[in-house]
Amino acid sequence: MDLSDHVGRGACTDAERRAALWLHDELRARDHEAWVETHWVRPQWALALALGALLSVAGSLVATAAAVPGLVLAVLGAATMVVRPFPRRATQDVLTGLPEDGVVLAIAAAYDVPRRGLVDQRLLRGPGPLICALLVTAATAARVAGLEPGWLGVVQLVPTIALMIVVAAALDVALSNWAEGDAAAAAVAVTLFDELSREAPRALRPALLLIGAGDALPRAAARRLRREGLGAERVMLLQLVDGPPFWAARHSQVRAAAERALVALELDTPQRRMPPTRLPTIRLGCGDRDATLDLALGVVDALDAELSARAPAARPRA
Repeated sequence: MDLSDHVGRGACTDAERRAALWLHDELRARDHEAWVETHWVRPQWALALALGALLSVAGSLVATAAAVPGLVLAVLGAATMVVRPFPRRATQDVLTGLPEDGVVLAIAAAYDVPRRGLVDQRLLRGPGPLICALLVTAATAARVAGLEPGWLGVVQLVPTIALMIVVAAALDVALSNWAEGDAAAAAVAVTLFDELSREAPRALRPALLLIGAGDALPRAAARRLRREGLGAERVMLLQLVDGPPFWAARHSQVRAAAERALVALELDTPQRRMPPTRLPTIRLGCGDRDATLDLALGVVDALDAELSARAPAARPRA
């Protein structure tokens, strides 16, 4: 049995809970100290997004005839996207101990599966829809204040059309079944942690974070590390994600380590743009498990060698 046998392990489902317990037992069987940590989330992001976008569109249309009711609807729409006014549900993260000293190599991967959908869900979960809702709110507020320059209609129309598209796309995701996959990211994360535990790096201290609940992986991992009081001076975050092979790193020291590893391993893994991150981070796509594992080990070796050769204070900094 492996993780992919837990079919339908979507956010906060019984299948996700069974998968978390299986991962916990698997790590224990490999002689790792691991535990399951329960926390409460509101995973209905797609439904909240659809409702918020719909309210914003309604506010935009109503504001042309009745400015105050339109503003109220627009504000409710933006607030719905942020607050997600739906019941909280329990989920689990599977964790290993975080070292008390040294530079922590936090290996993070999601073990749940997203919902299917016709659009790239990263676009829906980005800041774009909320920015559109805020533009609509600002335009309706201007109408309430009696400011109606000629260009206001255009400023209001463009985000309104975009939000109409968001409503359709978010409803498509919210009503879709759970996607299935081979759980490559979680599998590579466990294997990588296993190997680094057997042959420990000199300067880096590995820890494993397996995230559930459909959380955006960078935010969920950073939140967990922040709760433990670990900042950029003590952490390197290695994110493993499902999808085609790629690598992305913004931090100069981490990016240089990745480039040295690619040359040494003679890999032609494509590079993607990395958005700004609070922690030194490298992100790897796990479409080819063996190649991703080799690249991850190569990056760790290159960075560990550099850190070991320098003074203890010379650690990756954001």
